[in-house]
Amino acid sequence: MPATKTYEASRIVFAPEDTIYGVMTDIERLSLWLLPDGEDVRIDKFDLRPGGRFRVELTPGDDCPVQAINGRFVDIVSDQQIVQIVELESALQGFAGTMRIIWCLEDVPEGTCLRLAAQDTPPGLDTEWLTRQFELTLDRLALLVERLPSASIIYSEAGARPC
Repeated sequence: MPATKTYEASRIVFAPEDTIYGVMTDIERLSLWLLPDGEDVRIDKFDLRPGGRFRVELTPGDDCPVQAINGRFVDIVSDQQIVQIVELESALQGFAGTMRIIWCLEDVPEGTCLRLAAQDTPPGLDTEWLTRQFELTLDRLALLVERLPSASIIYSEAGARPC
């Protein structure tokens, strides 16, 4: 059995878990943080429940070789975790394929530790590229969430850092 690839990124977000989860599950806000800046994003389907499906179409730029993302929600624990099976559509060999995405939220003194992991990634996804995309995604989400009135956690002088 071949070894599976797993990529992870984490970030302290200066907001409570429920505020972050609310933004993560709001279809109107997904395109603001989920995909790379400059991408033209259209969310065709978003059925947030175990077994529910989603589809995101995008016009790829130079930095994103994916044309569409199809997926289903495997497990959802409100304010704590979202597990997805995601299928990437791409014309580039090695980029298309299925992987498992796990989002975890954990209460920490500074706010929330937000972790993002991908398991069993397609072979063409470069380690550095995917890790950087994960970090940028977490940064965009944090920037959006930390501006909300419900964040109400004092911003730390430490700034953004992994959990």
